[in-house]
Amino acid sequence: MIVHPRSLLLGLLVILYLQSGAVGQNSKSPKKCCFSFYTRPIPVADITQYEETDPHCTRAGVILTNKRGVRVCADPGIGWVKRAKDIINRRFLEGSS
Repeated sequence: MIVHPRSLLLGLLVILYLQSGAVGQNSKSPKKCCFSFYTRPIPVADITQYEETDPHCTRAGVILTNKRGVRVCADPGIGWVKRAKDIINRRFLEGSS
C-alpha cells in the first residue's frame, strides 16, 4: 500500500485543526473553581491570604491559603469565612499604611 504525501499532509492538517478547536474551547473555562467546601472553621491566625473563585464557576467559593501554603475551598456565605476575609482585609490595609 502506498501512502501519498498529499493524503498524509491532509490528514495531519485535519488533526491539527481538530486539536486547536478542542484547546480553544477549554481556554474559556474558569481556571480556579471550588467543587466542594472545607466545613470546619480554620483559625484566622493560620490563614495568610484568600482568593475569590472565578465568577464563571458553577458555585461561588473562597480559596483560603494557610501558613504552610495549603489551599482549601470554603463557602463564602458561612459566617467564619466572612469574618476571616474581613480580618485579612484589615491586616492588609494596616500593613500597607
